Amino acid sequence: MFRALLDKLKLGLTKTRSLFAGVAGLFRLKGKVDHDFLKELEKKLYLADVGSAATAGLVDRMKQAFLDKEIDKETELFVRDYLAGLLQIEGGRDIKINPDGPTVIMIAGVNGSGKTTSIAKLAGFLSRDGKKVLVAACDTFRAAAIDQLVIWCERLGVDIVKGLPGSDPASVAHAAC
Repeated sequence: MFRALLDKLKLGLTKTRSLFAGVAGLFRLKGKVDHDFLKELEKKLYLADVGSAATAGLVDRMKQAFLDKEIDKETELFVRDYLAGLLQIEGGRDIKINPDGPTVIMIAGVNGSGKTTSIAKLAGFLSRDGKKVLVAACDTFRAAAIDQLVIWCERLGVDIVKGLPGSDPASVAHAAC
């Protein structure tokens, strides 16, 4: 049983990694940034769970800056910088941190609304601010969500509590408390 679960986890990570590799692979193509290229970029970003607003923003900016120009290192760096910029916290309200104990922040939203990216932004911001961060990966129904949060938490150096795909989300939240 453990082996089957481990194999399923490896498969999920492989899929996530290959989705982002697909975005990077677009820049190895020869040719110009045309409407077909932009449609393919949009598709790969959606598959990589980038979110609809961020994807639309990137495709629009690519159109403005690079339409009918050659695909080169500059276009690739533009996309990398744009995606890295998504991880910066923009404006918003102050977060009220409880000085006497843990502060719980719950993120909820519809599919494709950018929850994973928002969690990574928030975790990175709080971690850089000297706070101890623990992420609870409660979206157990979409295996890629857990895998993506694990990757972000590793990159950011923050802790994560996760369950197995399909497990009870409340049990993950309870384990994190």
